[in-house]
Amino acid sequence: NRDWIPDDLSFLSPDDKRAFYRKHFTPENSEANKRRVKDFNKDGKHDLDDLQFLTERIHLIEDTDGDGLADKTSVYAEDFKDEIAGIAAGVLHHEGDVYTTIVPDVWKLRDTDNDGKADTRESIAYGFGAHLAYAGHDMHGLTVGPDGRIYWTVGDKGLGATSKKGLHFKYPNHGALLRCDSDGSNFEVYARGLRNVQEIAFDQFGNIFGVDNDSDRPGEKERFVYIVQHMDAGWRSNWQYRNGVYNPWMDENLSVPYQKGQPAYITPAISLYNNGPAGMAFNPGTALNEEWQNYFFHTSAPNGQHWSFQVQQNGASFKMINDMKITSGVPIVGINFGPDGALYGVDWGGGYPLNKKGAVWKWDVAKKHPLREETAGKLRSDFSKSSADSLVKDLGYADQRIRLKAQFELVKRKLRDELESAAKKGSQLTRIHAIWGIGQLNRQAKSPDVKFLLGLLYNSDIEIQIQIVKTIGDYFGTQLALHLAPAPSSKASPLTPALRPLLKSSSARLKFHAAIALGNIGSPLGADSIHDLLGQAAEDKTYLRHAAIVLATGCTSDADLISLAKHKSQLAQKIAVVALRRRGSAGVGEFLNSPHEYVAAEAARAIHDDWTIPKAMPALAASLATTSWINNESLIRRAINANFHLGTPEAAQCVATFAARSDIPEPLRLEALDALAKWSEP
Repeated sequence: NRDWIPDDLSFLSPDDKRAFYRKHFTPENSEANKRRVKDFNKDGKHDLDDLQFLTERIHLIEDTDGDGLADKTSVYAEDFKDEIAGIAAGVLHHEGDVYTTIVPDVWKLRDTDNDGKADTRESIAYGFGAHLAYAGHDMHGLTVGPDGRIYWTVGDKGLGATSKKGLHFKYPNHGALLRCDSDGSNFEVYARGLRNVQEIAFDQFGNIFGVDNDSDRPGEKERFVYIVQHMDAGWRSNWQYRNGVYNPWMDENLSVPYQKGQPAYITPAISLYNNGPAGMAFNPGTALNEEWQNYFFHTSAPNGQHWSFQVQQNGASFKMINDMKITSGVPIVGINFGPDGALYGVDWGGGYPLNKKGAVWKWDVAKKHPLREETAGKLRSDFSKSSADSLVKDLGYADQRIRLKAQFELVKRKLRDELESAAKKGSQLTRIHAIWGIGQLNRQAKSPDVKFLLGLLYNSDIEIQIQIVKTIGDYFGTQLALHLAPAPSSKASPLTPALRPLLKSSSARLKFHAAIALGNIGSPLGADSIHDLLGQAAEDKTYLRHAAIVLATGCTSDADLISLAKHKSQLAQKIAVVALRRRGSAGVGEFLNSPHEYVAAEAARAIHDDWTIPKAMPALAASLATTSWINNESLIRRAINANFHLGTPEAAQCVATFAARSDIPEPLRLEALDALAKWSEP
C-alpha cells in the first residue's frame, strides 16, 4: 500500500485513519481492494466488513496440576473487531483486572463471576495508532510502575489522544512511553520520539530502560535507551520514507549516542545494541538465582537471540555492563518472570511468516534462589488479610514484586502514618517503597502534602533524596508533556526554595531529578537557574542538558530565554532554543543570528520541524540571504524550504539569488534549484 503513504502521513489521529478506511473500503472499490485485504467473510467483496471479521483474543493459560507445564488454554476475551484495530501486543494482569493494548484503545477487562471469561470491558484510553504503517508498531509493554500507574509503549504509528481532563496530546509521528492511573485518569505522554520500544523494564530504583528498534538504514543499529520524563529521543515516522534523499535521522546523527554537533533537542541513546529488540524484563530479586540478581533480560527477534546485562550509574545517566548472550534459537517477542521465579516468553510461531501457532517458553536454572518458594507463596497470598506490621516488613523484602504488593496494599488502606514511619528508618529499599507509597497517597489527594518528605530531604543518603525529589515533582508536570508546553506560572511555589539548592548538588543524578521536578512544578525562575544546574558541564552531558531544557521550559519566561541569545555559552543558547521550541515561541528566531553554528542550526530545526513556528518562518526564510553558515546542511535546507513554504515572489527571488552564488556547495545550490522548479506546484 505504498501509494497510500502521502495520505497516511497526513493523519493526526486514529479517527483520520478510520475516515480514510471508510472512504476506500467500500463494496464499490472491491476490485481495487483485492490486493489490500482478503475476503475473510467470503461474501465475494473486499471491503470494510473484512477488516471487522477477524478478532484479537486474550487467552487464559493454566497449569492445573502444578507440574510446571501448561495443560489448559481457554479464551478469556475476544470480539475486538474495530476496523482500525491493531494487534493485541500487550497484556497485563493487575489486582483482578486484565489490561490489553489493541490500537486504538487500552482495554480494562474483569471476570466478575470467576468463570474464566471477562464479562466487563472498558476502554480506559483511546487515540493510539494514527498511521497505517508500520506493521507491528502498535502498543505493547504493559506494566505497573512503582507509582502504581499503568505504563505502556506505542510504536511510531503515533497518537492523537485526549485525557479525561481534556488535555490533547498530539504526537502522530512519534513512538512514546505512556502512563495513566488504573481507571484511565491522569493520562500523559511520559517520553516521546521513540521508534518502537516494545517492552520497558523498571530497575529496583524505578529507573526505566528499553531497547529501541532501528529504521533499517545501512549502518544503523538499535539503541539502548534510559527513558526519562519529557525526553524526546528524536525519531519521526515521516523520516522512514526519505529514501535516497537528505534524511535528518541519519544525516544529522540522531540515530547514535552523543556526537559533537548533534541536535540538542534530542536525548540520544546510551549505546547501540542488538538487532530486532522485543522482550525485556528485570530480575525482581528472587527469580532464577543469586547469580542473576540486578540483571536485565532482553530478546532479539526475529534472529532468536536472548541477552542479559546490568547497568551502572554514569553521571546523571547509566551505562551498560556485563552484557552477554545467554541463549539463541527461538524468536521470542515478549518476556516476564513468573511467580515461580522462572523466566517466560512468547514466540511468533517460528518467526516470519507468521503461522498463528505460537508458544509459551520457559527458562530456568538448576540451582534456584533459596527464597523462590517463599516468594511464590507471598505472591499467591491475599495481602488484604495481612497486618500493617507485616506489610511494612515486606516493603524491604528481597523481591520487588512483594515490595510493590505491600506498598500498594498500604496505599489502599491509606495508612500514611505507617508509610511515613517506614520512610524514616529501615533498609534503603524499605524507605524507597514507603516514599513511593506516600507519593501515591498525595496523587489521590486534592493537593499534595509534601511537608513530611521535605523534612526528610536533607537528612538522607543521595538515593533517598533522589526518590523524594522525584516523588514530589511527579505530582506535577502533565502539561509539560503536551506538544506545545504552556508558559511558566506567574505564581511562586513554596516548593521551589526547598528544591532549588539541589541544582548545585555534587550528585549529577540528584541535580537531574531536582531540575525535572522544578520544571514540573513550574514556579518562575530566571535564566540563572540554568547556570546553577549546568555549571561548567560539557556538551556531552546529555541528560543534564535535557534536565536543563525541562527546567527552562517549565520555569523561565520567553523574555529571559531570548536574552540568552547574547550569552557566551553555546550550551545555554541551545537550551534556550529547545525550551522556546517546546512552547512554539517565535522568539526562537533571535538565535538564527547566533555566532555559534550549531545554535543557528538548532533554531532552524525549531522553526521548521514538526508543527513549525509560523510566526518565525519569515525570519528563517530571510536567514538564507544573511547566514554565515552556508555549509551547514541542517540550516540551509530548512531555510530554503521556509522560503518555499512562504511561496511569495520575494521568497522565490531569495532562493534564486542563493542558487546563483558560486560560494555555495553544489548539493545545496541544487536543492535551491529543485525548490524553484516545484514552486508553482508545491
